[in-house]
Amino acid sequence: MHRRLAEILGRHAASVFKSMSGLEPDRLEIVEAVDSEGPRYPLGARVDFKGRDKNERLWEGFLVCAFETVERAKDIAMAIASQLGVAESVSGTVDSVDQVLAEFLNVVIGLTCTDWIERGLETEFDPPEMILSRQEAGFEPGAKAFHLTMTIEGHPTVSFFLVFLPLKDEA
Repeated sequence: MHRRLAEILGRHAASVFKSMSGLEPDRLEIVEAVDSEGPRYPLGARVDFKGRDKNERLWEGFLVCAFETVERAKDIAMAIASQLGVAESVSGTVDSVDQVLAEFLNVVIGLTCTDWIERGLETEFDPPEMILSRQEAGFEPGAKAFHLTMTIEGHPTVSFFLVFLPLKDEA
């Protein structure tokens, strides 16, 4: 089940990126992460989520949308802003890059949440935390984690790290 949910996130990330930037992702790779320390991303946005499955068990997790450098985050933000016709409003400042990337992530989250709900996982996502800040994606033993990597020719890689924390029984 978890892998299928990661695939849904990946499918929406790729389609939203294509729609918002006009660029076709070359490849989307999804691998299960087994290191409980998780990768350390220099820059990224963290989004926490929680929900309830069909058996009324509570579950939670988070995703991180990550970039290797500020310059790479700016490159992706400018690709989106150019397609949307707002490139002149993106000055390259952290705040303007944050706004564009947050909009991209909000659309991905909205579509992902809808698909997860259709599969019986009532889900609520928090708004993305600060986009351009150091993020660590560590997780506890028993969690299911996936690293999604989207490559775009001539542009930096966009990474997602999706973590489902161990299920909790309703209190």
